[in-house]
Amino acid sequence: MLLFSYLIIAIVTGILFLVYWILKKKNKLTGKYQKILMYVLAGMFFLRFMWRKDSLADSYQLISNNFDSKILNVYSIIVTWFTYSSTLILILYPFFDIHGKSVLVKYFVLPMAIISCISFWILGIAIDGRTAFEGFNIRMLIMSCEFALTLTCALIVFVSNGYFKSPKGQLKILWYLPLLLLATMPPYVLQGLFGRVKYSVELKGFSLPHRIILYFAFIIPVCLYLLFHKKDSTTKRAVLLYISLGTLMSFSCGYKFPDFLDITHWPFHLCNTAMYIVAICLIFKLNKLFYFTYFINVLGALLAMLMPNYSSSANLLDSGIVNFYINHYIAFFMPLLIVALGVYARPKLKEFIYSMVGFLVYFVLVLILNAWFSNYGSVDYFFVNSDFIADKLGNWCEIIRENHIWHFMIGNLSFTFYPLYQALFFVVYVALGAGVWFVYEGAYTFVDTLYDIQARKQKIKLDMLALEVALKGRGKDEPMNKNNKNKLVLQNFSKRYGKSDVYAVKDANLEINGGEIFGFLGSNGAGKSTIIKSIVGIQPITSGSIEVCGYDVNKQSVMAKKNIGFVPDHYALYEKLTGREYINYIADLYDVSLDDRTKAINKYVELFELNDAFDNQIKTYSHGMKQKIAIMSALVHNPKVWILDEPLTGLDPNSIYQVKVCMKEHAKKGNIVFFSSHLIDIVEQLCDRIAIIKKGKILTVQNVADIEKDCSLEEYYLKIASQKVQPAKVKESEKVLQQN
Repeated sequence: MLLFSYLIIAIVTGILFLVYWILKKKNKLTGKYQKILMYVLAGMFFLRFMWRKDSLADSYQLISNNFDSKILNVYSIIVTWFTYSSTLILILYPFFDIHGKSVLVKYFVLPMAIISCISFWILGIAIDGRTAFEGFNIRMLIMSCEFALTLTCALIVFVSNGYFKSPKGQLKILWYLPLLLLATMPPYVLQGLFGRVKYSVELKGFSLPHRIILYFAFIIPVCLYLLFHKKDSTTKRAVLLYISLGTLMSFSCGYKFPDFLDITHWPFHLCNTAMYIVAICLIFKLNKLFYFTYFINVLGALLAMLMPNYSSSANLLDSGIVNFYINHYIAFFMPLLIVALGVYARPKLKEFIYSMVGFLVYFVLVLILNAWFSNYGSVDYFFVNSDFIADKLGNWCEIIRENHIWHFMIGNLSFTFYPLYQALFFVVYVALGAGVWFVYEGAYTFVDTLYDIQARKQKIKLDMLALEVALKGRGKDEPMNKNNKNKLVLQNFSKRYGKSDVYAVKDANLEINGGEIFGFLGSNGAGKSTIIKSIVGIQPITSGSIEVCGYDVNKQSVMAKKNIGFVPDHYALYEKLTGREYINYIADLYDVSLDDRTKAINKYVELFELNDAFDNQIKTYSHGMKQKIAIMSALVHNPKVWILDEPLTGLDPNSIYQVKVCMKEHAKKGNIVFFSSHLIDIVEQLCDRIAIIKKGKILTVQNVADIEKDCSLEEYYLKIASQKVQPAKVKESEKVLQQN
């Protein structure tokens, strides 16, 4: 049988590679041929792997004192393990376009394929026992065909990718090889290499070894996230699928075809199902099924690791212990990692509801299976059939379980349920699932905040670099555009909120000169406040630019703000301060000297008639008095650009007159006064020029004097505002550009 196996490897490899060579010469679809070979390889590997338990799993290095036997055992363990990794890499190879993937095949898979074929007799005995080659053996026949396919596919990749020629940049992928090997490590490897007698430790009750194992459940996903979060989506999905399939292979070392003949051995335990669900969801993109494992399996795996159901004193390297943690690590962190890396979107309420419905179906199923399969042996899926959980919660839980039992017979089969205990079990688990969701959301918010801070820091660095380039060696406090030192300029300014398909403002252009009082007219929602908030730096600019006295609002935000005094439509004051304390606080922010602020305070207190109230707390002021304090705070540093958003709303006639005096006086000094208002008669009296905006588009910019030659400003506004304007929508190309 051994010679026959080697002959099959040689013949099958020769024929399959010859077919590839012929197809290549005739320019046929060699890529399709490779995929077909991979499908066949996957089928043969699955059949051979699941045939029955590997003989190697019961062989340990330290049992024998024979040095040659130890070396042979170590060799067979390592080659078998590495063969699993190389086969999985090869199976996934044609389905993911990953940079440098051919390097893994050239420098790892191909050498392992050659070693495996040469060592076929050793691996055959390691996998199927000492009788592997005594007579005809179907498993060895399948395995020889599998090895031939592996060698052929690896040779095809080797030949079609320039033999040993590979760009240096692609060789970096070999650094990930230890991770790929670790993912497919069979649970018996550690015990096989290092022995089964030693390393017996306390692995329960949060002992130090138990805590260390738990720490790794959190450390591993963080490391994986840091390694791959900047990779493209294809690479992320390929790596996650490889890890899930590799660990499923390791887990399946304990679940082979003969095991499924015993129904009490079927992997219906909650954490067991996660091994299959994660891999299936990554292959077929089953959203609802994924969110079931995201909300249910993660919590179940964490609780299982906190309260493991193995004996308290255990061999740390025992294959059963290793398999337990392979299973529960994957069930715990893989769904979280998949969402963190963006392969699946963060869940919303409907996904949580779907997962709870799915859990109800699963819970009812395991109740029935527990009661049914108990007739054939010991089963306890999800621990709802025994007192494992009840015992940990105390006597009250035991009493509920034991005092409410439902027992009946169906034919010769006995069925036992604990309705009250099991109902409480379900309700508590759902409540814990909801709690976990809130923990997830808090964690995501925290991570988003960190990324936002990082992005802002990066943007500041880039802006500073761009500013240095634009200033061409001039000081950072100098205006970028010297020609606009006494101007407020908007150039093709556009603003879009979030992912809205409509621009709030589109391609707005304005140039306002020093000494002007400029009025901004438009209906509610036209875009007035959007432009004002972007000028003063409250919100970012989508595109275009804004200059304040030559300073770019984006790149020189601090210097631009130093030249602005802003009175918002909805002001917010520190009302526990007095008027004097508040104005001095604002003056401190703008580095106003004591003499200058004293002169300004005395002037405006007198003008606004605030002498009697200025040293009282602001919370005692009327609306009009608070508005005056807001105006004083905007003028205390004598800004070159004074911006007011609906400044006269709610003021009495006397106060309106006082504000108008301030506006005229400020403009006479050569400064800009820019304000929006619905009071057209006030605009007509005060303004030199006006702009009318509708649905985010500036329709006109005119001198008030020119308008009054033909009609009143009110008539002119109504005429212009009656024009039909379509809101500017975002083009698909712009959406793609913004996403990138």
